[in-house]
Amino acid sequence: MVKIAVSGKGGVGKTTLTAMLAYLFAKDGYNVTAIDCDSSINLPTVLGVEEEIKPISELEDVIEERVRGPLGTYKLNPKVDDVFEAHSKKNEHGIRVLALGTIEKGGEGCFCPQNAFLRAILRHAIFKRKDVLLLDMEAGIEHLGRGTARGVDLLIAVVEPGMRSFETLKRIQKLAEDIGIKKIGVVLNKYIDNESSRKLIDMISERYALLGRIPYNECFIKADLENIPPYELECEFESFKKIKEEVLKLIE
Repeated sequence: MVKIAVSGKGGVGKTTLTAMLAYLFAKDGYNVTAIDCDSSINLPTVLGVEEEIKPISELEDVIEERVRGPLGTYKLNPKVDDVFEAHSKKNEHGIRVLALGTIEKGGEGCFCPQNAFLRAILRHAIFKRKDVLLLDMEAGIEHLGRGTARGVDLLIAVVEPGMRSFETLKRIQKLAEDIGIKKIGVVLNKYIDNESSRKLIDMISERYALLGRIPYNECFIKADLENIPPYELECEFESFKKIKEEVLKLIE
């Protein structure tokens, strides 16, 4: 059983990486659940799901009914299995896709009904051998402060070439450690082979597990413009296959 969260700033390629890993795991016979945790829901489309998926966080009446206990308390383990089934869709490769949405209420450490319900959904999402749960986290790294990714086996930080990315990595590492995530892998996206990029790779490799790099390729732009999953065009397919292999090695 594998739980992976994909994190990073907006536009770095989190959704593309999540979709490609979901496809590759499904192709190898894993039962894959991919959850879009961003308020801007893009993962279903990138995985070829055309039907609208309503974010779980917007089911206010259901959340209130399932989570609220006596005397204003919250249930730690609300019933979510029927909600999970009713609000997920499968694509042609058998990948189950959900939209989690974001927790809009409360600050850091808040145990509001939405938080309890969304965490119950994540617990329900994986329950047997050869299950893979992929979380496409919201843009930025603030979600780590709320603990949405708590309990994952691996956090993948997607970064672009540039020194600001290295500073972001240090912040991600600190926040991940605060919520008990012990394994962090890094994917360098939109890579262009030059001296500056090679220097950045050396710096990353000294402190983190570099899972791989994805070269800049207009294939991804074409897939986006034509509204088709990037794996159908085999965009940088070998790069993603190597990343998947490194993910399994790091988890093992």
